[in-house]
Amino acid sequence: MGGRTVIALNGPLNAGKSHVGRELSRRLPEARFIEGDDHGAPPDSPLAVRIGAAMTRLETQVLGMRCRWLIVAFPLREADMARLRRAAEQRGAAICCITLAPPLAVTLANRGARELTAWERMRLPRMYEEGFAQRAFSDLLLDNSEETVAATAERILVWLETFPSFSH
Repeated sequence: MGGRTVIALNGPLNAGKSHVGRELSRRLPEARFIEGDDHGAPPDSPLAVRIGAAMTRLETQVLGMRCRWLIVAFPLREADMARLRRAAEQRGAAICCITLAPPLAVTLANRGARELTAWERMRLPRMYEEGFAQRAFSDLLLDNSEETVAATAERILVWLETFPSFSH
């Protein structure tokens, strides 16, 4: 394998970022998965505080990465992706953004064992309006609504073989 690469999994709530990220970390050598929602901010703190805590944690993880692949899962705004790109550049790592973009109706359904909260049901339509499922900074956009987590991970692995930092 070549140098270090950050894989930023973007998308709205309930798009499958965490499941796909964990699957990728199992299938890529020397990989580590970071769940962006594990940020340490109190769950009742304002959204902006939780996003800020998550981005600080993700940035710190990128700057200190020692693994070949660092896979992070978090809904990213333009400024968030720019922040991750700067951190990857400082670390000497490549970075790509993969956006998981199932239709809104799919993300509003209880997928697998996850049951959406009332707040998440209210937030999801706004996330689609705000463009979380169609970011211009995405290197790859996937509608993963009709496939398994393993199939989505496989599509990403095939795509990664074309990514400039990928080498055998």
